[in-house]
Amino acid sequence: MKRLTKSAAKAAAERNTLSTDLAEGEISKGDNSKMRILDAAAYVLSRRGYAGTRLEDIAKQAKLKISTLYYHFESREELVLEVLLTGSQRVKRHTEEAVAMLPLDASSMDRLCAAVEAHLRYILEISHYSEATIRNTGQLPDRLRRAVMEEQLKYGQFWQALVDGAAGTGVCASANERRALRLLIIGALNWTIEWWKPGRISIDEVVTAALTMTRRTLNASR
Repeated sequence: MKRLTKSAAKAAAERNTLSTDLAEGEISKGDNSKMRILDAAAYVLSRRGYAGTRLEDIAKQAKLKISTLYYHFESREELVLEVLLTGSQRVKRHTEEAVAMLPLDASSMDRLCAAVEAHLRYILEISHYSEATIRNTGQLPDRLRRAVMEEQLKYGQFWQALVDGAAGTGVCASANERRALRLLIIGALNWTIEWWKPGRISIDEVVTAALTMTRRTLNASR
């Protein structure tokens, strides 16, 4: 439980320091209009989806004129793509850093569980960008989806190495089984944004359940 508390504190600190990790409905303050646009677009995308997101809505959320959006982005598609690539890159960096903070002698299981916790806390507590990415990648036109999927492939490779190490040579002995296991874990974590609501169940309880599920699944495969 000590690690959970430490991770929760880290998440709260990031939420207060990253300009793009905003509380519900907030936008960046100051003169960085491009960042305000990206923040607003991430929020609107996370709530309305790709099909329901209009530049007018983003401009209103950012408290900027729509002409300012066109100054920074040539089209809605260009803006959406940057938001979703940012979401993919930031959750990847956050999770990699959480794993890198572990002691050098940390077990493969501990490394995988650190990634599970970091990813889950990030998508639920910290970033509208990640929420927008998870909810909208499948709705994109082919060209945009390919660009986002290419970025997500890098994150998938990082996770695959963690799963391979933790799975060992148990039931998930084949490469296809371990790939399926990785997709099932990530899918379960990402789906939490659809059912988790603050006040019903705490973040710590969700994280504990996810860690218990991961450890029991992998231990059972040995």
